[in-house]
Amino acid sequence: MMSDKNAFWVGCTDEEVDKKILPLLNEIKENEEIKKISFNRGPSTFKEDQDEIMFANYFLISADATEILSYDWKLPYAGQWNASNPFRIITKTNITNLDELKLLEESLDNSGYLDMLEDE
Repeated sequence: MMSDKNAFWVGCTDEEVDKKILPLLNEIKENEEIKKISFNRGPSTFKEDQDEIMFANYFLISADATEILSYDWKLPYAGQWNASNPFRIITKTNITNLDELKLLEESLDNSGYLDMLEDE
């Protein structure tokens, strides 16, 4: 999915996609990604009783925000990869800017969490 980079599963509102995601895509890729974003768009209805924003757009975004891939909201589930699931649980974190993903990665690295994942 990503080229040996740490990446995060990010939920976004339509407004956040327009303001924070689309400007990072180059012009050639933007048209292709807009089609994917439109295709994958839809509310997460897994837990309908959640008392939180129900995002409509989901992305796998590298910590340095150089790779942004649109996916359907139900992508990360363990059964897709059997024993080699690439996703690891971290504390849910709200961010306001994609630059914060790099800070989150650094925090996880400094805490030793990323080292623990490599040992698994």
